[in-house]
Order: sequence, then structure tokens, then C-alpha cells
Amino acid sequence: MSDELGLTPDEAIFEISQIQLQKFIFTVALTLAVYDTILSFPKEVKCIWQGKFGTGPILYLFIRYGTVFNMLLELLSGFPTSKTVIVSNISNTVTFH
Repeated sequence: MSDELGLTPDEAIFEISQIQLQKFIFTVALTLAVYDTILSFPKEVKCIWQGKFGTGPILYLFIRYGTVFNMLLELLSGFPTSKTVIVSNISNTVTFH
């Protein structure tokens, strides 16, 4: 038995587990990025915020905080994927939207 996309229930379960693994890895990456930002903030204040602003410091701040901000938005948006998987335990069917 397969669904509209040609996946069997076993393949659908595999896809769901891969999406879950992706969410866990992403959460770990975000945690490490925030942890690194917190640890290096005193040096950043000394070297970037108290120094002369130019192209380098502006790029540094844009990349540093833009990445963390983007990751945070991605986390809050619910990890959009290319397909939404709906699994019904009652009828043992898998539907992709």
C-alpha cells in the first residue's frame, strides 16, 4: 500500500524520523551558536563595539547576529519542510500534503 507520493508506510515512517533528526541537529546547532555568542561577548564588546566601525566590524556583526536570528526564526516557524506528513494511527494510512 502506498500513498499519493508513492511511499509505503515504512518509507513514510523513515521520512518522519529523518525530519525529527533534522530538528534535533538544528536545535543543537542553535544551542551551540548561542553558547558561543554568550562566551565571546566580552571580547566582542572590547574589540568590535569599542573600536572604530568600518566594513569589517559591520560584516562581523551582520553575520554573527544575522545567523543566530535566522536560526531562531527557523526554530519558531516550526521547521518548514517540503512536504507535510500526516499519519493516522486509526486507519494506518499516510497522507502527504
